Amino acid sequence: MALTDLRAACKRLAELYKDDLVSAMDLMATLSDLDDDAFLRLRIGWENYIDSPAEKAFVTKRLSDMAAGPGPSSTRTSAGGGSSSRRPALQKVQLFWQALLALPSIIVGSFLTLPSNVYLLGTKSLGSSLLVRHCYRGIFDQMMELRSSNGMSRFLITGTPGIGKSFFAVVLMGWLVQEKGVSTIILDFDGLKYLFTTNGTDIKVEMGSEMDFIEEVNDPKTWWIVDMGTASRRPASTVLLASPDRQRYKEFLKFQGTTTLFMPIWTDDEIEECRIRLYPHLSDATVRDLVWKWGNIPRYVLEKAMETPAQNSLKEALEQCEWQDVINCIGAPDSAPHTSHKLVHFEVVGNHYDQKVMKPASPYVMEEMERKAGTDHIRQLQSLIHLSMGKPALAATAGLFFERYAHRRLQEGGSFQVRQLGAPKTAHSSEDKVIPFKLQCAGVHKLYKLEEVRQQVNEIYCVPPSHNFPAVDSIMQPEFLFQITTTQKSKVPLDGLLAASRQLHGTPKLCFVVPSQIFKEYKFVNGIPEDIEQWVLEVPYL
Repeated sequence: MALTDLRAACKRLAELYKDDLVSAMDLMATLSDLDDDAFLRLRIGWENYIDSPAEKAFVTKRLSDMAAGPGPSSTRTSAGGGSSSRRPALQKVQLFWQALLALPSIIVGSFLTLPSNVYLLGTKSLGSSLLVRHCYRGIFDQMMELRSSNGMSRFLITGTPGIGKSFFAVVLMGWLVQEKGVSTIILDFDGLKYLFTTNGTDIKVEMGSEMDFIEEVNDPKTWWIVDMGTASRRPASTVLLASPDRQRYKEFLKFQGTTTLFMPIWTDDEIEECRIRLYPHLSDATVRDLVWKWGNIPRYVLEKAMETPAQNSLKEALEQCEWQDVINCIGAPDSAPHTSHKLVHFEVVGNHYDQKVMKPASPYVMEEMERKAGTDHIRQLQSLIHLSMGKPALAATAGLFFERYAHRRLQEGGSFQVRQLGAPKTAHSSEDKVIPFKLQCAGVHKLYKLEEVRQQVNEIYCVPPSHNFPAVDSIMQPEFLFQITTTQKSKVPLDGLLAASRQLHGTPKLCFVVPSQIFKEYKFVNGIPEDIEQWVLEVPYL
């Protein structure tokens, strides 16, 4: 959208302030009083923010400043000619920068803590302390490696909303100065643009427009960090922090030297460390309950744990989204409605932060989706598993929903079909034979420690509340180790398997619990000790 003249600008103001006519009229009055040069300067800055979340804040700030008249620092000439709005930043931002540069090394796994009454990015709502996550170091190192080896200079950092991407900006700024000797950083944050510089003892922060900082942003030695805004093509190394929204960053991804890195959701340990240090008023039980509902998203399980509107938003998202909406979000997360990302999360794959799969947010979300589907749930599950065989992006979600279904069926007990698996060199026709199998289940035990299995009597189904054990999903005395899967396994974590097998009273039987689609084709898995029998068990759809 182009603001070609005063009329177009007034029309845009009316759209931005359609719910606040008083403010709209005040700002229009200021806009109408501008001379041609002042309107041109406003338009140049404004058009950089059109349709971005920061547009309204930018226009409000700029027109309010113009209405107040020129200040002592507003008459400088910008590099592009004309009057400049470049001026010292507020004292709270200056104090943040001074405190950040005064810190010793920023250590992964520790808390970066500023002095009392000094706030991260000069913003009180962000607090004075943050946990330096291990993934921050991983992403930083990957950026530096790509920059030096592949010439990448533009990075999109995205991930599940609510994981604290803005906090990464603080750590990134610190490491750039401490470890890479960077002296000039531009930060777009909360609708404003700041220039952070350090030159020996000369430490300062200025604020202004992109035109005010045009010389710096055109310097390849500058780093430009954009938090939830839009970034243009400039020589500065650029980092765009964004929630999944392809419309917002599709142009940025077209720029040469641009790559995408994914920030993972938090670990259980990170949530607990942050609760103890920054949210001690929240009990462990409260946070565990919220994690069961939301997954490991600190915005909702810590920051907004006691805010009713925020907590109700999950229920609202579940009411708005149908099964197909969630499947679409998994297949194309960049194009999905924002509410879908409360129900589906990014899970980073590997150590390079450049691969991800999408998974349902939590056991609660899966439970509610199953409840909402009612009797149609089994048909939907069958269809999802079938789709996942041709679309790897759906495989993780199909596996999680099938695992829930399989756990329920195994806990009910009853009749199943099984096949014993043998190594190719020893297999014979009898091992391919389908055998009826009766499973007796006398009860269910929630398993928090593997050693608890040894204390259980026969036919008690032992299942962890989360994926605590790498090789098995459930265990039953005297002999069964169950691994639930929708795909052929090529290997099993041996240490975990042996640790689980040592808890059994009888000869271990590893049962791969699979859907009907792959039951007859499932093959022997190499690398498992011969004294652990391998079986495949079919869980049919009812």
